[in-house]
Amino acid sequence: MLYILILLSLTGIGISISKRYMRKYSNETEMETEEETENHPVAQIKSVLFLEIPLEKIIMGYFICTTLVYSSMLVFGFTLPELDLAILLLSGIITLLLIYNLVTVFAIAKWFSWRVLVFLILSCMISALIMARPEVIGISLLQDALPYTITVHLLGLVLGLGGALILDVMIFHFLNNFKISTREAVIMHLLSQMIVLGLILLFVSGVAIMFTDLQGYLENQRFLMKMTVVGVVALNGVVLNLYVAPKMELISLREEDRESNQTLVKVSFIVGAVSAISWLAAFFLAMIGILDTFSYITLLFAYLLLLAIAISGGLFTKHRYEKSAMES
Repeated sequence: MLYILILLSLTGIGISISKRYMRKYSNETEMETEEETENHPVAQIKSVLFLEIPLEKIIMGYFICTTLVYSSMLVFGFTLPELDLAILLLSGIITLLLIYNLVTVFAIAKWFSWRVLVFLILSCMISALIMARPEVIGISLLQDALPYTITVHLLGLVLGLGGALILDVMIFHFLNNFKISTREAVIMHLLSQMIVLGLILLFVSGVAIMFTDLQGYLENQRFLMKMTVVGVVALNGVVLNLYVAPKMELISLREEDRESNQTLVKVSFIVGAVSAISWLAAFFLAMIGILDTFSYITLLFAYLLLLAIAISGGLFTKHRYEKSAMES
């Protein structure tokens, strides 16, 4: 099995290198110029960049780590389940990142990246082979690794919550002149990708944490409410990344632009409100133990009430900005 894992990882490295070579030297239609890549979010999506890093570089690092780990196990004849678990969690993160890029590129750039699909298949195969190793998936190992998975979980919360709050602050700042520029749209696109990364870390680490006491977590009202909120965050993220982020530069509150982009502007304010309140709710549900005393229905009602207030506040803010734009 180690030989297969190494072979799959080396295959991934080879494809990553070829993709990197083609990015640098070819004139493929999906590649954009450096100036376009820097100045438009759709160009970044077409170029398959994540946080301005070419995706193949991220994937290459993952495959190199996998190769080094399992080559060392093969050469030195040792087995370390903790390393297997670390690679498995990394594979989960990479798999979700690849799914995000595959869907985003297809939905926005209107072309299908076969290399990303191959990377996705390879990462799924590596995950399946690691899970098939009898010493890897066990409650005791997951419990021993709990401090580390909780750390990753909190990192996901920090990235997601921080990205959501900064995104809201930035859009209000950028709208001081009642229009989002293309460069400002790129900045907010990067913030939306930071939120995606936080959500991925939150999900993968959350699954690992949940399996340390599956029955207990499934009976925990606060945990179920948190999963509900994370589901809303995920759906909101789909709207943000597939509809709002690629069109950020079209957001304008000026009177001459109002009719053409009314839906986009309205959705943008709603998405921002839902994102901020949902990430805050997830944070408090994770950190405040006293919420265990409330039922799921009570927590859900409170969350929906906060969502309604936040959305109303977002739409009111939109109205105030439009009024200011008319008066200026």
